[in-house]
Amino acid sequence: MSEIARYGFFGRSQSGKSTMLDRVMRPHKRVVLFDPLPARAKNAAQEGFAKIEHIAELSDAVRSSYESGFRFWFKPENEEEFLQQSLSDVSYFLIDLQDQYAREFGYDKIPELVFAVDEMSDCFPNQLLKKDRNGFSKMCRSGRHSLIHTLGATQRPAEVSTKFRGQLNARFIFNLTEAADLKYIEELGGRNGKALADTVANLKALEYIRYAGSDFTRGKLTF
Repeated sequence: MSEIARYGFFGRSQSGKSTMLDRVMRPHKRVVLFDPLPARAKNAAQEGFAKIEHIAELSDAVRSSYESGFRFWFKPENEEEFLQQSLSDVSYFLIDLQDQYAREFGYDKIPELVFAVDEMSDCFPNQLLKKDRNGFSKMCRSGRHSLIHTLGATQRPAEVSTKFRGQLNARFIFNLTEAADLKYIEELGGRNGKALADTVANLKALEYIRYAGSDFTRGKLTF
């Protein structure tokens, strides 16, 4: 990536969004993937991610492999309030880690990190969160200043906080069918919104629309 990315990956199950997320993460040397679902296990192993379940363990593992690189799948307990707290805690940790490194060695020496979050409608819902759970809000707003790429995937983009959706510089939109999600796509598309929503509703598996700035580009994943 030529810029610090803030990307959204939107699409129903089996549409291709997770495959696209994997491809964007793959070239990077330092990646933390936040996903509460045990179904991630097979894919995580294939992509070379080591599973971690506790923030203290993640902190130790990232710090010990910071120079050489790492790929960690952080799997918190799958309970709503715990998810939100865990996401906030990991966000604060990664930002503080980068800032600490910058203070010690200089900003131009900071290595880039990727922080990817799946199941975002559960982890970062479109509702008011308690102040102590706002770490990911800070990540969305200013993580780029710490050279952290922020990636988020969801089946229900309309249910994800606007604090994430409003900061994106690109969206990869796969097939969506829920009325609220198609309404969000229609609003996103402005005067061409209705046509865009109709196109999204009729996308086949692995087909997507890339929306960046005001430009829409159609594509398809190939293997």
